[in-house]
Amino acid sequence: MNRREQIIITTLAAIAILLLPHGGNAQLPGARDVLVKASGPALYYYAEDGKRYVFPNERVYFSWFSDFSGIVEISGEELASIPIGGNVTYRPGIRLIKIQSDPKVYAIAPGGVLRWIENEQTAKDLYGVEWNKHVDDVGVAYFINYTMGESLDCACGYHPITVAAQANSINADKGIEVTHNTRLADTAVPNKKIDLNELTEQDQREYLVQFSLNHINSIRADHEKPPLILNDMLTEIALAHSMDMAFNIKEMSHEGSLGEQAHERIKEGKVPDSENPGEFKTLPYPDGIGWSGENVGRRYTGYFDGDVEAAIIDQHEWFMDEPDGEFNHRTTMLSSMAPFTEIGIGLYLHNDVVWITEDFISRSVSYAPPVEEPPAEEEESTEEESALAEGEEETCENETCPIET
Repeated sequence: MNRREQIIITTLAAIAILLLPHGGNAQLPGARDVLVKASGPALYYYAEDGKRYVFPNERVYFSWFSDFSGIVEISGEELASIPIGGNVTYRPGIRLIKIQSDPKVYAIAPGGVLRWIENEQTAKDLYGVEWNKHVDDVGVAYFINYTMGESLDCACGYHPITVAAQANSINADKGIEVTHNTRLADTAVPNKKIDLNELTEQDQREYLVQFSLNHINSIRADHEKPPLILNDMLTEIALAHSMDMAFNIKEMSHEGSLGEQAHERIKEGKVPDSENPGEFKTLPYPDGIGWSGENVGRRYTGYFDGDVEAAIIDQHEWFMDEPDGEFNHRTTMLSSMAPFTEIGIGLYLHNDVVWITEDFISRSVSYAPPVEEPPAEEEESTEEESALAEGEEETCENETCPIET
């Protein structure tokens, strides 16, 4: 029996799996967020919450992953000690589904939410004229894993690439913490290009940010680097600088129009106030920043027949053409010279130019995520942390430079 045959999980096997005892969490090799199996055919996703999630069948599995690489084999005893968290649902945006006994076809939104596609034109607009080739039948027994959302009477408010980007891991789809060890999905949405002109400005921006993040993380995966986590506060700061470059500076620069430097924006939220020219305003910024860095760029979309995604890809490829072993755009993207773990992405389209600011941070050694309990009194920085902070600002100055097209 080959590995593809072994992965097929029948209803009977799934029922048998549910009868396994629920104990404490197993101490598995390496980190969580991996695919695991014992001697039987069943395959599970062992998530950050310490639970294992069942793939009901191979179609669901292949909506997330293209092959069987990276599977961790464990003993039956270890497997039985991991509680079951439920079933994995289809990755949003990748396939359409229907119940075998019902002709209604559904698009899938994050969290296993189904959105009934009310008419064929909407299906064509979302998935092309061959949309019916992307429909899978789901057994009634597994349909209970999904919940019903609002129906779709047009290709508005739902975009396959966007929802797939939002659910780029099983953790993200289920609302489980995403870590730097989280295994990312590697499947692609059927080739139906989004018309950015049909999106609102906010939806367009969110889509392009997710697209850019996915592309950066795919590059990092190719170099065996963990994914960067998108930081919303950094994204707003980066967007402010991209708009500043577009309207005020009118060229690429790490120095803002009022003289502020990248590390001041990233670590202090200090950006020009567009409503009060000549004055600063403070945006919310992340706590406990250790290292910080910034890449900026611009691309004329006319060089790419108006294809903004192609322009972003080209800019990233330009970054990656630089050498290893020194502070530059490439090593910033790959966290090669500094341990960057989070990113903010500011993309602004203006007069056929996409202005790009990508801000990177790590957290300091003493940083701990906020908790609901009253925070303890903050300790003074150690000499090691102070030295690190000094190095960070120097790094920010040296690692990037304006990119001319």
